[in-house]
Amino acid sequence: MLMTKIEKKFASVTVDSIRKVDLKKSNFERPPTNKFINISMDCKEIKEILGGRISGKKVLEKRTIDYPLYYYSYINATNGMSSATRSNRIGKLHSLFKQRKCRSLGEWKRYYNSKHPGAVEKAIDTLSITIGKGMGINARRKYKKYIRLFVENLVFNQTYTGLKIQEVILTKISNVTKKSYRWSTSKEDSAGIDGFIGGIPVTIKPETSKQKKKPGVKRIDYRINADGDTLSFTFSF
Repeated sequence: MLMTKIEKKFASVTVDSIRKVDLKKSNFERPPTNKFINISMDCKEIKEILGGRISGKKVLEKRTIDYPLYYYSYINATNGMSSATRSNRIGKLHSLFKQRKCRSLGEWKRYYNSKHPGAVEKAIDTLSITIGKGMGINARRKYKKYIRLFVENLVFNQTYTGLKIQEVILTKISNVTKKSYRWSTSKEDSAGIDGFIGGIPVTIKPETSKQKKKPGVKRIDYRINADGDTLSFTFSF
């Protein structure tokens, strides 16, 4: 009986000629192609990156506000419903901040108020009125002090420190990778992009952030130690 070509081919195959596969080096256990780099920066290095005029400690320090029990949660939830601090009311903070490298929190406050005079007061009034409608006039008076603290902290403190940390991280990664960086445009910022490193879109958030990751955008999570004197993050490009 004549053998077919296929049968002849497999007839010549022996056990010794079969390539052995080492399961220890399977695709499931290969190291990742990207190299992860861990960075830890102290206040001195942060100050140098920001130009030497800004205290690294001031950028990293955690500013806490002592709200009575449940006040913050209620104000924050009401703020979302009232849209008091939406960008169409208080302006696009990130884009405005990037127009000028403010050297201090006070300078940022003055610059913001010159561009959006009265916007903070309007946001406070909007939030206060919404709370008054929900809980009555007496509650509105009781909450007014903490509403002001909430809005001012959001517009001034959180914006200033958050974007200064972004500047530090973008600059550091640019120096390490030898790739240039740029801030995002207003449109890109609205899409959840904080900046670009070598053309790669990135978003920079504290590791406690619950914001969902954006498809196609590399996320960099940072952490500040308990003493408020070290900034750490991990990245790969």
